[in-house]
This record gives sequence, C-alpha cells and structure tokens, in this order.
Amino acid sequence: MFTITRKDDSTMTRPRWLRHGLVVALLFAVPACSRITCSQKRHRAIEFMNKGVKSYRDGIPAAALRDLKRAVEEDDTYMTAHYNLAKVFQDLKKWEDASRHLVRVTSIEPKNSRAFYDLGTCYLHVKRYDLARDALNKALSVQPKLYVAHYRLGQIAQAQDKPKDADRHYRKAIQINARFVKPFVKLGLLYLNYDYPDLAMQVMKSAVAINKDSGEAYNALGAAYQMLKQYDKAADAFKRALENQRDLYDAMYNRGIALASLGKLKEAEKALRLFTRAARGKKSVDQEWVRAAQDKISELYGKQHGPSSVMPKRLPKRAK
Repeated sequence: MFTITRKDDSTMTRPRWLRHGLVVALLFAVPACSRITCSQKRHRAIEFMNKGVKSYRDGIPAAALRDLKRAVEEDDTYMTAHYNLAKVFQDLKKWEDASRHLVRVTSIEPKNSRAFYDLGTCYLHVKRYDLARDALNKALSVQPKLYVAHYRLGQIAQAQDKPKDADRHYRKAIQINARFVKPFVKLGLLYLNYDYPDLAMQVMKSAVAINKDSGEAYNALGAAYQMLKQYDKAADAFKRALENQRDLYDAMYNRGIALASLGKLKEAEKALRLFTRAARGKKSVDQEWVRAAQDKISELYGKQHGPSSVMPKRLPKRAK
C-alpha cells in the first residue's frame, strides 16, 4: 500500500508492509478423523474447515469464509478452525473480526506464538497499540527469535514517536535475521527523518550488501539517495530495484522523478509512462500516484515540446 506525504515530487515509500510480505496467510488442512476418535461435531467441523482451506487456496475467499464460519459453528472449541478463519479475515483486512477469533485461540492456547503475533498485528492495524504491544511481547516470550514480532514492535514505537525503542526493535529484528529487509528500510528512513543521513546510508548500504537480489532493498536505498538529493545515485538504485523486481511500482515512479530532477526529461517521461501503464487500476497502488505521474508527464512534455503542444496519449513508436 502506498502512502502519500506531500502532493509534489517527494519520494514514494511503503511505511506499511502488510500487503503481501509479512503476514502470510497460513491455513491448515487436517486429515479427517474417524467417528470413534472424534465427536460428530468435530468431524463435521473438520470437513467444513478443509473445504474452506481449499476455497482459500483456490482464490475464493467468500466461499472460504462461509465454510470456515460453518466449521466454528459446528464446533466452537476447535481452535484450528478459529485460527484459519482469523487468517482469512486478516487477508481481507478485517482486523476486528480476525482479532476476535485470535483472542479465542490465544485464551485456549497460551503457547501459540504465531496466534499472539497475528493478534498483535491486527491490533497494530487498528492503532490499539497497547494491546498490540502486549500480544507481541507474549509471542516473544514463547518464541524469543520471532524477528517479525520485533519488527512490529518497532512499528508501534515509531507510531508513538519513540525513536529509541523503534531503533532497538528494528536492530533486534536485523540481528536475528539479516535477510529480512523491512527493518533495514524502516530503520534507514527513521534515521533520515531524524536528520542522521550518514547512519541512514550505512543501514541502506548494509541492506543491499546482504540482500543483493532484493528489489525492496535497492528501492529503499534509492529513496534515501533521493531524499538527500543525490539523484544520479537514486536513479541507479531504482534501476537495480526494478531489475530485481519488475513490478515494484514505487521504484518505477521514483526513478521517473529522479531522472526528471537530473534534467533527463525524455527518459523521465518514458519511465513515468511505464509506471502509469503498469499501475493504473491496480488495487495495491494508490491511484493518486498515477494521477501525479500523469501531471508530471504533461509537465515534462511541455518542457520538451513547448506549452502549446498537444501531448500524444501513447509514446510514439520507434522508426524501423
């Protein structure tokens, strides 16, 4: 999900990371049990739950919700069904519904670190920070090396303007798993926001050194260079990001803006046109960025051809 800070040529970054990278819906199917070992309610609950899991994996969330709800109606004590239902609600960004089922799971299974982590994530997204922190700390008490929990605690601290706590948790997440790029990104941007550009660049360069194939890491490095007005290095970093991940829409946009700042108007126009074609209509992209790119394209075209010229809707084809 993109977030806009200013309606100008400022760098587009991803301060909220839920979309696909961190909370992965992990639904469990289980073998059917015999009627001797299971009650009839549990047997029916397992059947409905497995149908729901299959529907979810087949990309039919409405059917998944229907069957998983039937599963918990059949057997309200079946925690696996509650957890799977919560995961579908999470994927649909229905945080309150998800948290209700996760509270039930954690009350019965106090050692379920993943359920506590998911519960903390849900509370974070509805800005119930104290409850989120409590759930995440419980997850860490069960599984101390759960690095994603430290990352989430860093997000909470940053949201509450506690940079020292945010720094500590992001660093802990990196220490446990240096292949996890997101805390590098957040830590680097945190340093930039508090006017520590040298530290920020150390963090971003470490991220790409350790994660050379990560488009996200190079995109963050480019964002740092762009914020420091080092547009040539920013453009190169965004290019590397796109080489690693072609559908990294914010890197497409940011590269166009960096090229425009360098005075490379034709290249900038082409980069922004690629962005608008790729990002238009995408639910994961704030369409205001598409409109901003279109406005910038018009501005660039006017600078190249004069303000009275009519801009073509598409780039002209190259002559053979």
